Amino acid sequence: MMLPSRRLLRRWLALAFFFAALVQATPLTAADHAGVAPELWLPTPFGEQWRIIQGYACGTHNGWDRYSLDLVRVGGPSAGAPVRAAADGVIFVWARRSGTLILRHEGNLYTMYTHMQHAENPQIGRIVARGDVIGAVGDRGSPGIVHLHFTAFMAEGPWARNRRSVPLRFAEGYDLPEIGGCNQHGGRVLVAGSTPLSNVEGIGFAGAEIGRWYSSDMQIEFSGTAMTAGYRAAWGADPVGAAPEMTMPNGSIRLAEAGEGLHTLFVRGWDRNGQQTVAAFGPIGYDTTPPESPPAIEPIFLKAGQATLIAWEPAGDAASGVAGYRLSIGIDPEGISEWFTPLPEIEAPPLAPGEYLLRVQPIDYAGNAGEWVTIARIVVRP
Repeated sequence: MMLPSRRLLRRWLALAFFFAALVQATPLTAADHAGVAPELWLPTPFGEQWRIIQGYACGTHNGWDRYSLDLVRVGGPSAGAPVRAAADGVIFVWARRSGTLILRHEGNLYTMYTHMQHAENPQIGRIVARGDVIGAVGDRGSPGIVHLHFTAFMAEGPWARNRRSVPLRFAEGYDLPEIGGCNQHGGRVLVAGSTPLSNVEGIGFAGAEIGRWYSSDMQIEFSGTAMTAGYRAAWGADPVGAAPEMTMPNGSIRLAEAGEGLHTLFVRGWDRNGQQTVAAFGPIGYDTTPPESPPAIEPIFLKAGQATLIAWEPAGDAASGVAGYRLSIGIDPEGISEWFTPLPEIEAPPLAPGEYLLRVQPIDYAGNAGEWVTIARIVVRP
C-alpha cells in the first residue's frame, strides 16, 4: 500500500482541523432541529434606496440560488457602501476571490453576500449581530456593474449540504414571493430599516447612547408615527421649515457631521395629516483626538522598601476629558503595561535599590489613548 506524501498528509490534516473548528464554532441548537428561521432585514445601509437590477429566476439566478437579488444604490455610487448582516449569526465562510461572505443563523438558515470589496474581520465562527457592518459592496468575481448579490438559503449539516434558496421577505415590510417569469421583482426599490422604530409613537432613536462619548463615527437612526410623511434633521438646533426635506418615514445621520464636541440631534417630523412634531436626542459626544501627555516632573528619590505616593501634573484633553492613566514603573525606556489609575497619582510599591522610569499613557473618556511618555526618573537608595 502506497503511503501519502508529506505534502498531501499536511493538506489532509489542515482540512481536518479546518472542518473541526468550523463544527465547533457553529454548534447545532434546538432551533436548528425545529426549523425556526430568524427574521431578515435588508442588508443595505439604513434609510437608503436600493434597486433590484436582477431578481429571481433570471440570468445567473437560475440554479440552487434561484431566489437571489442583485442590488444597486439609487442616486449614488454602490462601490464601498456598507453591507449589513441581515440577521444575528456567525461567520461560516469567507471566499475572498469572489467576495462572498456566508453567515449561519438558527433554523438551518444561511445568508450569502457576494461580490464584496472586502469583509470586516471575517474570522470563521465570529458572532455578528443583525445590522453589523460585515463588508463593503464591490465587484469581486463579477467585474462590471458594482452591486450586492444577496441570497438566503436552507442547508443541512456542518458543511451546509443540499443548499436551496428561499423566497425573501424582509422585516421592513417587503414580501417578495415566487410570481413566475424571469427577473421577478426586478426594478423594485427597497429601503432598509433598523429596528421597528416606525411603530414608535412620536419619533424614536437608535444607534447610540445618550450621555456617551464616541471616538468612532456613529449612525443615529430615527423613525416613528410622527414622521410618516417625512422629516428634517439637524445638529444643535430645531430644523424649522415649511415642508419635509426628506420624504421618507425613516432617516439617519452621522455623528461625524457634527464634529468633535458634545451635541444634541433635533428631528422635525411630518405625519400624514401634516402635523409637525419636534424631538431631541442627546447629548452625544464625539472625540477622536487623543489627550495630551502630562509634563515631566523632577527626579524622585526613595528609600528601598518604602511605599510612596507619586503625583504628576494632569494631562490635557479639550473634548471628553481625561479618564485616567496607564502606567509602568521599570527599567525599560519603552516599557508599557495595563496598570491603570483614574487620578494623576499612584502609590509606588516598595522597590529594590536602583534606578527606575515612571512612564504614563493618558486615556480620555472616548477611549482615545495618548502617547506613552517617561515623566520621571525614580532613584531608590539602600
